Amino acid sequence: MPKTARMEEHLGKTAKINKVGLNAPFVWLKEGVNDFFAMPILAIFYGVLFTVVSYTAWHYLSTSPVLGDVSAPLLAVIILLLGPISAMSLYDASRRRAAGESPSILTVFSAAFKANGSCPSIFLSVILVVLAIAWMMFSPLIYAVFNTGTLNIVSENQTVVQAILADITSGDNQGFVITFFIFTTVVGLIAFMISWFSFPMVLDKDCDPFTAVVTSLKAAMANKIIMLIWVPTVGILVLGALVLTVNFYFVGLVFIIPVLAHATWHAYKSMIGELK
Repeated sequence: MPKTARMEEHLGKTAKINKVGLNAPFVWLKEGVNDFFAMPILAIFYGVLFTVVSYTAWHYLSTSPVLGDVSAPLLAVIILLLGPISAMSLYDASRRRAAGESPSILTVFSAAFKANGSCPSIFLSVILVVLAIAWMMFSPLIYAVFNTGTLNIVSENQTVVQAILADITSGDNQGFVITFFIFTTVVGLIAFMISWFSFPMVLDKDCDPFTAVVTSLKAAMANKIIMLIWVPTVGILVLGALVLTVNFYFVGLVFIIPVLAHATWHAYKSMIGELK
């Protein structure tokens, strides 16, 4: 993997992990809102881009005869993958504002393009893609374990995907529902713990992806209670924006995504110290 001079300088170093108080997530959200209103044009610009991509994907998936049954989970995967990558520009905007600069769409786009085009960011994106593929591959297999012989067709007019959704919504086949819930939660938490601070760290410190991932995992484990507050908070805000504005082109994401991106940057700065 090609390394920059700054990356070479940081090899072998570890970052100090700070523990934060229980009110930290709400402080981050407040700071995220402050950043949003301090840079509304920039925030809305990137919020619109994210929303357009998300809604376009949703429209295609939900109207597809092949993928319609899995449009909701696939949209969740897309947001999980797209979120950290697209947020790079907003991370940089928060960083520049904290330094007393006046970030513009062009400056933060350039910084994000450089960071996203780097080997570390590409490597981190590949990790998330692999996790998403693993979830999609193993979900039907888990169902098959609890329903012998139903991997391909559950009934004459029902696919395995439809059967999975039916079991989840009806509460039938509780063994599968519980196992699937645990599996999905574990995969989701792993993806979150990996991406939470690794992308901001790559942007901020130009470090290698292994250092970024390990640091992000350590920070999450050192602040487990905070993570368990932050994850559902993010989930509720994003899900709420999707559900409440599903008939209005997901316009809620235009505001929620930038606020969460700015808030994530402040979470990163409060938990991750300098490399030593």
